[in-house]
Amino acid sequence: MKHVIAFVVMVTVGFSSTVWAAQEGAARRGGAQARQKTGFTSIRIELPPHKYATALLPDSPFGINNGLAGRPMAVIERHLRGFQEAGIKWGRQDFTWRSIETAPGVYNWETYDALVDACRAHGQLIFGNFAYGPAWRDRQGNVIEQWKDYDPGTPEGVAKYAAFAAAAAARYKGKVDHWQIWNEPNGGFFYNYGPEKYAALLAAAGKAIKQANPDAKVLALNSAFCDVLFAERVLSRVPPDAYDMICFHPYRVMCAPEEKFDWWQLDQYVKAWKSVGLDGKPLDENWPLIRMSMLEQTDEMIKVMEKYGPRKPIWITEICWNTNIHPYGTPELRQADMIVRLHVLCIASQKIQKIFWWTFMDGQNERQYDMGDMVGLVRPDYEPKYSFYGFAFMTRMLEGKKWIGNFSFGNDQIYTCVFRDEQAGEDTIVAWATRPYAYIKVTNTERGLTFYDVLGTRRFVPLDPPRTNDLTVPLGESPIYIVAPAGVRARNRPDPGW
Repeated sequence: MKHVIAFVVMVTVGFSSTVWAAQEGAARRGGAQARQKTGFTSIRIELPPHKYATALLPDSPFGINNGLAGRPMAVIERHLRGFQEAGIKWGRQDFTWRSIETAPGVYNWETYDALVDACRAHGQLIFGNFAYGPAWRDRQGNVIEQWKDYDPGTPEGVAKYAAFAAAAAARYKGKVDHWQIWNEPNGGFFYNYGPEKYAALLAAAGKAIKQANPDAKVLALNSAFCDVLFAERVLSRVPPDAYDMICFHPYRVMCAPEEKFDWWQLDQYVKAWKSVGLDGKPLDENWPLIRMSMLEQTDEMIKVMEKYGPRKPIWITEICWNTNIHPYGTPELRQADMIVRLHVLCIASQKIQKIFWWTFMDGQNERQYDMGDMVGLVRPDYEPKYSFYGFAFMTRMLEGKKWIGNFSFGNDQIYTCVFRDEQAGEDTIVAWATRPYAYIKVTNTERGLTFYDVLGTRRFVPLDPPRTNDLTVPLGESPIYIVAPAGVRARNRPDPGW
């Protein structure tokens, strides 16, 4: 049959990485001392070539946090080959202010010139995140004279930031046309000036970027969590033409995206961050977003956006399911499932345009118990985790196909989302349930039905009247792909039995 796309090879002697991983782990660390490897992958999956491997695809939803600036070019190239193999067509890349503006008004672009060109050569578009300015105080708290005007919480610092953003937008026009205004400015480690001053930064930088490149798009908020309170406080102070997209980081740790409970909202946003409502009162366990799915939280963000202007695209610019063996961790196999469910939910809801996974590689320390280390699709020596294969197979199944509708979107806890390949005359149904078992009926055809799991294992059911005319298909929490001629139908059915 023509649907042979991938196959799984079980390694029977020792452990293995994929063919593409090769023996480059030590080289990428530049001769660093060998560390003890704590994670191994016991399967090897041969992936077919990606149809769009070197193509630049502006409409692709599949992105990642690159984290490549400042690395040796050999390491950058190695990462980019991995991105290309995974089918990652977009990258989020810090354009670190203090690394580029090396003296007041002096910009050193050399590192980023090479990086931008390398990404594009590997079929990846990027957007730049402007953040992390020059240190304007020393460790004793004394103002550093040459950087005294670079505090981003002051009007002078805002003007310097806007000038830097405009210079980058002009330099990379046509190569990088999307720019993000700071990282997680709603609190935490990266920006502690509050929503009023961030609004001033966004308004000034957004205007400067668009003057430097009228085709540029400005990405606003970029908040930790789906922080609708921060969004309300910022968007009420910013003209809508200052930005083009809204971004946020709706980490849910172990909670599935469809789940109507979010432990991270409760334990981090409400308790650890001590977040305060618009009425000035501390939030508590009754904060409504705790008991919402990811898409319901997104609806709340859309309401805030529409309150202050027209609805604009939403990008998730950080999210992952950490695979740490510790609280808030999730098993590695489940991480692969979550990747597919997340992307399909975003696309099929038509609420979220792009998703940028955090991040490609686990931390160098490879502490299996550490939440910050266990975030990647691959291990520090480039050995793929299940999630890499899940991501790579998903992009091969869905890139270039058009979402055309959903037969079920949560009804009976079942999801069946349909993507069409107009050229091939085929539909691909992505199906799963949010319970251990469920069933759907799929109409069979003379060409039969081809099934794939998240790792690419293939099964085929021919038309065998009357037994397979109206085929009962079992579902679970791990998604499957069903490939059939265009127009195939699926419907939920009671379980169990005939």
